[in-house]
Amino acid sequence: MSSLYWDDFERRIGETVDCLQTQRPVPVRRVAVFVTDKCNFRCHYCNVAFSHNTMPESVFRGIVDKYGDSAIIHITGGEPSLCSWLYPLIEQALGVRFHLNTNAFLTPPTNIKRLKVSLDTHKADYFNELTQRTSFNRVVNNIKLGCKYTVTSITCTLTRENYKDAPDFMKFCRDSFPGLYAVFFSIYKGTKPRFAFQDKDVETFFNDTRPLLQEQMDKESLNLFLETIDDKRRLLERMRFPENNHGTCYLSLSERVFDTHGNEYNCSHLYRDGIMHTDNNKHRKCLYGCNRRLVAFNEEVTQILKRRPE
Repeated sequence: MSSLYWDDFERRIGETVDCLQTQRPVPVRRVAVFVTDKCNFRCHYCNVAFSHNTMPESVFRGIVDKYGDSAIIHITGGEPSLCSWLYPLIEQALGVRFHLNTNAFLTPPTNIKRLKVSLDTHKADYFNELTQRTSFNRVVNNIKLGCKYTVTSITCTLTRENYKDAPDFMKFCRDSFPGLYAVFFSIYKGTKPRFAFQDKDVETFFNDTRPLLQEQMDKESLNLFLETIDDKRRLLERMRFPENNHGTCYLSLSERVFDTHGNEYNCSHLYRDGIMHTDNNKHRKCLYGCNRRLVAFNEEVTQILKRRPE
């Protein structure tokens, strides 16, 4: 289960079990911070309700002071680069493990530990139309730069409009970004007819596109793909996975999420779906944003707890 992508799960499993059995708090190992609701792109498929809410620098510093010695600080938004104070602060905060999600229109800081950039197509004209900004060349150049100094990955949102191009997109990423860690494919979750998968699109993707896409993938991208798009239902917004919606989410014991006001929650996946979850029981929609690696974390903790004597 080791992977740079999901932050040392093997250690966190053992640590979680030991803490639960000795009735100690599980240390927080990952903190997702939504620093702003603003964005300089207006992607046609985006479901986010943008606002001018931006986290005050003092609140962010408080989060770093509280968790920065022991946890990864995963910065996201909105578009984090629109916080004028953020990138200078990151450059000065030596020793903190910052991870950054960004559209990379602005050049990211050089001392982040991991960089994840949104890129949904290899076609410049389509990307510029999709984002409603002349942005493709700048984003591509900043990804190339990121690959030189940190662990860099790309997130591509698959929609009914771009999924047939996914094999060519994957090849473009491998050819254009030497040192790229992985490409992660997510699924459009909304209902806009232009982007939402229909039943026939799902069949075409699994029967025709998916085999060609997998041929182009490196090992890590393939592993992430098989853990995330592992079932035809994953491509349909209306489908849920009720078979694992019970019990405790042990992963959330070691994770925190902060909104722009500094409010604290438990699950970044649910937060992205507009659900402000504050306890560790699984929400009925929890599997919608998860993948098999996250599910496996909970399953392994559960099995170890059952095997070990009290």
